[in-house]
Amino acid sequence: MSRPVARPRSRPILDGATLRLGEREVPLRSGALHYWRLPKDHWRDALRQVKALGLPMVETYVPWGVHELELRDGKPVFDFGERDPRRDLAGFLDLAAEEELLVFVRPGPHINAELTGFGLPQRVLDDPEVQARSPRGNPVVLYFPPKMFAVPSHASEAYREHAGEWLDAVGAIVGPRRWPKGPVVMTQVDNELGFFFRSGPYCQDYHDDALALWHSFLTERHGDLEGVCRAHRATYATWSDASPPTRFAGDLEGDDRLGELARQLDWAAFAEHLHTVFARHLRHRFDRADLGELPAVHNVSIGEGGAPVSVASLGEAVDLVGLDYYHPTREQRVIKRRTLYLSGTTGAAYAPELGVGAPPWFTPLAHEDSLVTAMTACAYGLRGFNLYMAVDRDRWYGAPIDALGRARPEATAWRRFLAALENVEFHRAKRDVRIALEWPREYQRLTRATHLLGTVSPAVLEAMGGTPVELCRADAFGFERPIQHVWWDDLARVASALTAAQVPYVYVDSDAPEARFEGYDVIFAPSYEYASPRRFERLARLAAKGAHVVYGPRLPERDEALLPRAFTAPGGHAPTRLDDTMAHALVADWVGRFELERPFATLPPVETTVHEIDGEERVLFVINSASAREAEIALARPTVAVDALTGESIAGDTSLRVAIDGESCRMFLLQSERRKAPRARRRT
Repeated sequence: MSRPVARPRSRPILDGATLRLGEREVPLRSGALHYWRLPKDHWRDALRQVKALGLPMVETYVPWGVHELELRDGKPVFDFGERDPRRDLAGFLDLAAEEELLVFVRPGPHINAELTGFGLPQRVLDDPEVQARSPRGNPVVLYFPPKMFAVPSHASEAYREHAGEWLDAVGAIVGPRRWPKGPVVMTQVDNELGFFFRSGPYCQDYHDDALALWHSFLTERHGDLEGVCRAHRATYATWSDASPPTRFAGDLEGDDRLGELARQLDWAAFAEHLHTVFARHLRHRFDRADLGELPAVHNVSIGEGGAPVSVASLGEAVDLVGLDYYHPTREQRVIKRRTLYLSGTTGAAYAPELGVGAPPWFTPLAHEDSLVTAMTACAYGLRGFNLYMAVDRDRWYGAPIDALGRARPEATAWRRFLAALENVEFHRAKRDVRIALEWPREYQRLTRATHLLGTVSPAVLEAMGGTPVELCRADAFGFERPIQHVWWDDLARVASALTAAQVPYVYVDSDAPEARFEGYDVIFAPSYEYASPRRFERLARLAAKGAHVVYGPRLPERDEALLPRAFTAPGGHAPTRLDDTMAHALVADWVGRFELERPFATLPPVETTVHEIDGEERVLFVINSASAREAEIALARPTVAVDALTGESIAGDTSLRVAIDGESCRMFLLQSERRKAPRARRRT
């Protein structure tokens, strides 16, 4: 469905989960089709089926390692269809335009895509100047099907030069086909940044170029070498003495302990910085390759809570950062937490990979897993997504369209779901959310630094269904409690109390811009012996603007370098010590203090979410993470709810009775009297 836009534009504009193309408004929804994996004579049928699903856009990776043939006179030689018709990128883009599909292009340089070497040419992976380094200076090897390989360093100047040549070659084909001259409207910068899943705190990167960047990072963080010495409680004679840690040393005493912890926290922060700097560099290379007029996104893989990346900081390099979703139905609570984090932190929750099926070596996923994941994520605020994969191919199963371009039976449910989203213009929907839980990055870094399993990183454990704080050291390191665990526990207590009271909330990363925190009635901010002064200064400003800031269990007395620092209580309130009883008491106070509405309330474990469009309640999701049951949902007015997938209509005057399977989600389109105009509130 298209909507008029006031002022035509000559390039695509990304506005939340909407692409604005001149006078046309397009929802950020697409489906993946890998042209080079299909016979060329099946492309048109596959594209038509993608469109028949109800998607306005097709997405494809452009694989460097597939298109590069050889080096000739020191320069790479590429095949873009001259030898193998399946590699005809220009032909594929032109065919998509003929079929009236927009195109989302993902040229890497790293793409994964279940390709050997993650789509990178072997000669690049074999270049010693490219390879990331372990603490002992060895290449860092990824054990990933079907073949292990040495991963590149994101700091390597040699890798960046190789990648630049590749992007120039892609830009020569894609650039002339940018909208409005062609169908290409969006691109992605690299893929799943995070050290190629070798993201243990001391696995990498000790590459010479990374160490040079480490020293410039320390200068930015602490001012000069003298400031670094003060932070690390060390006597570095030269910058070469300020080496990064290669293991966690937490058994020291006094100032030595504080200095070493500060050094570990610097190293954890540096990993995030390295990825952001790399993304920013690639974005500049996209500009030089004639791709700069396109909105750029980036995807962070599952396990982001324990990954060495900052979603908010990456947002400084690209237009939108999203999360990948590959979940069985039993992980609805994880889907909820991830989506609430994405919604609060980015303001436009987007999934560059919303898994439909999976690679054969991944957790087995059925059609129901993929559809329930999609609906549950939308229930908690996901506004746009790319179905990965929409069309089947090698090293994959479960797509709704087979590799010959024929729809499978499962495509019917996807058509109905996508049609419902289109009919109500779900990409413009808002949730009435008035509570923000701050995600404290300085404590997340301590969690990563104290992880015990080396190469099996916190991100990997989280992706396997755990939490980022599992298998971290339990030492308190001289603090009152082990902060690397308790920040997560305290957030979970408040989130659980809000869920029990059926009060909507989001998570906002402390790295997010201040504007992302504005407009909420309540901000809860975990705080312990040390904290970021910048974070507390911002909390004070937000309190001065009228937000009710609750922090605790204590007012910090040290900064991120663990140096003494005076902190002012935001809003003048005393810190709050949390236990389960206090968390519920806090939420009860917020409900009464701010008259928090709880429309369409029901009893746990069933949850409901309501989405408004133009101020009117239009969509109701009912989520059940337990066994099958009948839920009774309270109504404020007579309502008719129509199931988006089955067409079943349920009516009620004071309540709706909804039968719902275990570990499932139902989407209802609401028909009721228009709501009275609400007062200004934070909407996500």
